[in-house]
Amino acid sequence: MQLYKRIWIGFLVIFTVSGMRLSFAAIEPKSDLFRLDEVVVTGTKTERRLKDTPVITEVITRSEIEATGAENIGEVLEHRVGIVVDRDAHGDGVQLQGLDSDYILILLDGEPQVGRIAGKLDLARIAVENVDRIEIVKGASSALFGSAAMGGVINVITRKASSPFAAQFTNNFETHNAIDSRTTVQLKRDKFNGLLTLVANRRNPVDLDKSDFTTTIDGYKNWTHSTRAEYQLTPTSTLLFSGQYFAQKQEGISEREGVVFDRLGDIDNFSGSVGTGYQLGSHSKLMGKIYATRYHDESTVIDRGTSLTASSNLTVQDLIKGEAQFDTVLGSKNQLTVGAELIFENLESQRITGGEKDVTTDSLFFQNEFRPMANLAFVFGGRLDYHSEFGTHFSPKLSGMYRVTRDVTIRTSYGQGFRAPDFKDLYLDFSNPTSGYQVLGNPDLQPESSGNWNLGVEYQFKSSLLGRVHLYRNNLNNLIEAERIGKSVLGGSKFQYFNVSEAFTEGVEFELSTRSIGGFSATIGYAYLNGEDKETGLTLLNRSKHSGNLKLAYTNQDAGFNVDLRGRYASKWGFFDDGDKVLEDEEYAPSNWIWNIRGSKQILRWLKASVGVNNIFDLKIPTFYTFTGRSFYGGLSLIY
Repeated sequence: MQLYKRIWIGFLVIFTVSGMRLSFAAIEPKSDLFRLDEVVVTGTKTERRLKDTPVITEVITRSEIEATGAENIGEVLEHRVGIVVDRDAHGDGVQLQGLDSDYILILLDGEPQVGRIAGKLDLARIAVENVDRIEIVKGASSALFGSAAMGGVINVITRKASSPFAAQFTNNFETHNAIDSRTTVQLKRDKFNGLLTLVANRRNPVDLDKSDFTTTIDGYKNWTHSTRAEYQLTPTSTLLFSGQYFAQKQEGISEREGVVFDRLGDIDNFSGSVGTGYQLGSHSKLMGKIYATRYHDESTVIDRGTSLTASSNLTVQDLIKGEAQFDTVLGSKNQLTVGAELIFENLESQRITGGEKDVTTDSLFFQNEFRPMANLAFVFGGRLDYHSEFGTHFSPKLSGMYRVTRDVTIRTSYGQGFRAPDFKDLYLDFSNPTSGYQVLGNPDLQPESSGNWNLGVEYQFKSSLLGRVHLYRNNLNNLIEAERIGKSVLGGSKFQYFNVSEAFTEGVEFELSTRSIGGFSATIGYAYLNGEDKETGLTLLNRSKHSGNLKLAYTNQDAGFNVDLRGRYASKWGFFDDGDKVLEDEEYAPSNWIWNIRGSKQILRWLKASVGVNNIFDLKIPTFYTFTGRSFYGGLSLIY
């Protein structure tokens, strides 16, 4: 209780002193062919045009999101070069530069999301209806964002109202009795800006293997409510409020040794923030925010034959965060950013030793952007974290940008990252009755660490062609892995987490985009990834060495018509190793191509229709992939 009081007092002090949430003087993006004037914030925690930021940053715009026909951000991200969305029973995880979901920080308007299962934060929980853009920074970002960002950051930025009043209602229907309903209302009056979003979607369970009762993909019903509002208090200060509620009910079936189990899940996730910002003259800004979130997950496994409960678990995770940030311009060549964060986390679960644990993290960070010339910029900074379990850790980072000509830009960076073991790694005690295995945490674990470098070259040819090449390497130390230590009481394998290895990932990513020529545009991307355990020499599992994507689009603005064809490729990847430290052919998942097509037509000013096919060629490999096979969908949007 004293700890709660200390955290809340700290937050209130920050909130009172800062006058809070800073709105930088917005740089209005100009209409440019490749969206290089898009304003981004993630790479430096300050507003910069995409073409001017020294940190290699990718942006997925609102128009690109709509063109995919995606229901959630996982379905958006899987079409980007170098990004792998890994779907399994724990949800949609993401992999950047060969680093798994454990090492990727997922933010919503700059705030961390909680509720990871087996290291994954399910991206399907974040609907796209209220999303303005998605910003992606690959590689170690602990210098600004702390422990969870050792492998990169994905920041989902929500929309603001753009009209005095507008409303949109969308209904989509898809194979497997899937329904996606969305409502958005926006209001912009005088000093007020607000946007309200309601989303409801559902899908029946999918079973691609009829030889047993086990479902390949669980069915679900989701509800999302999101609100974002801003109010101009004075000409120099702004009040910001945001809130979100997500609820999900899941159902699936498992079978083990002839016994059939019904699996039921019930998730509730609340989050909200409040803050203000204050402009201090023409060169300085002060901001701050208080954010809180609660994740509630109740799961039950029922023996269908006896109707008895085989297992049940209730997990409740709370996170409270307070932050303050000060930005100022020093002379004509430097911009300094300093800030502080206080984070308190608490977890209650039957799956951890003792049933309840909490940790605190106190952080200070700084960053200076130095521009000695108009075409040259450097950013150097660092973050000092004090973790209640592991003490103090400092993470530095240096980035640079050189604009060789108007068309050629080079960016490079080196950063050190770290990841403190989470509740799962330290305290887990979980037995799976449907599979028989057991996993134990280890309170003696040490933090993982990494060194990461990136080099990117961007070339724009006569405003008609944009090419990007990105090289990287991650050196990973003290990796935490689950090792088999015997048999569980249920007869399956028994695992425990240990700091066991050093590894590296390295690769190159290439993307080439063309502007619209006669209504046609195209994007092609390719990624090469090499990952290896330094101790065993074994290729890291669950990683394709080669992957790629292709997009062909046609737009007729006069007719209000658009068609979009997308394909993504993944080469074979190591699925498991039988212990001999050599991957045989049968231990690989096969390579694959997945193709989707979508078309939309503006029928009337207030009516828009869309149709599409996902997985056109009906690829199904249930042993390795959770592809649902070919699915058809169609929908209507009413716009007011």
